[in-house]
Amino acid sequence: MEIFPILETDKFILRKISMDDSYNLFEVFSNENIMKFYGMFPVNDISKINDLINHFDNLFAEDKGIRWAIISKESNDLIGTCGFHNWNQKHFRAEIGYELKELHWGKGYMNEVLKEIINYGFSQMSSYRIEALIYPENEKSYNSLMKIGFEYEGFLKGYAFYRNIHQDLKLFSIVNKI
Repeated sequence: MEIFPILETDKFILRKISMDDSYNLFEVFSNENIMKFYGMFPVNDISKINDLINHFDNLFAEDKGIRWAIISKESNDLIGTCGFHNWNQKHFRAEIGYELKELHWGKGYMNEVLKEIINYGFSQMSSYRIEALIYPENEKSYNSLMKIGFEYEGFLKGYAFYRNIHQDLKLFSIVNKI
């Protein structure tokens, strides 16, 4: 991919994350309620956000993934991020990730956004399979995935080492049926 794609839904613009987003991203990534399901400790230094933005830029530049800022059309505020990481082009699969500011939980926003990026993953990234790994106790994420067509595949005991402990995760996937 050469040009960063901008996507649009009824309520949101999905665009490239920039250094101008640092403050809003700090709001997200410094919140323990969000980070406990993200796999890292809350950020306590805004310079770490700049490192994260650089990481997202590198994912895209190296064709390993893509991460969008989720911008509300109504308020023009960044309310979270979403995208693909662990993009394995050889095997036509990618892993999806996302988070929202806590104020926006439970409103169905992520369902709308995920549908759009899944469509992008299938049509523009040539993915056949999109995966999601979530913490077993993250019921909101589980419900969102199921509503948009993901299927539960299994329980992965001690699958990841996050936040200094071995974490169990649940694996979900959706495949391109076209």
